[in-house]
Amino acid sequence: MPMRPYHAIFLFTTLAAAACTTMTVEQRISACEATDWSTYGQNDGRLGVQSADRTDKFADCAALGHPADVAAYQAGRTVGLEAYCTVENGYDVGYAGRRYRKVCPPELETGFLQGYDQGRKERPINIYPSFGIGFGYSQFGHHGFGSRRHGRRLHRSQNVK
Repeated sequence: MPMRPYHAIFLFTTLAAAACTTMTVEQRISACEATDWSTYGQNDGRLGVQSADRTDKFADCAALGHPADVAAYQAGRTVGLEAYCTVENGYDVGYAGRRYRKVCPPELETGFLQGYDQGRKERPINIYPSFGIGFGYSQFGHHGFGSRRHGRRLHRSQNVK
């Protein structure tokens, strides 16, 4: 039996509703109790997450009677930032086209930014629109439409390698 348009709409709305479910109060309390704030901060530091992005989580746990150990979080985040704010990682972030969120301390930022700038310079030029998905570039430039290489517009018939 072929899938009818209304089947697709029903499936989409069902999946969308399932994705919108939230945690119960008991689950949120359990998550706050189980969080190792030092490790949580270390992971955030390694990923380059701004600590301001976690204020809602800190406030939620405090409101539930299980305040976050912000000092342990910040100490762990400092350790994680030492791994994030390196020249090598700066290169990777720049090459991937990700945005730098100004999280590195001044003593590490100079090296990170050197790598970041170099990575952005060496980033592939064959950019495709991402439509909000991924990082907006493809390493498969052989499609030709909309791709650029060495500053010139390519025709669909040209093969880019």
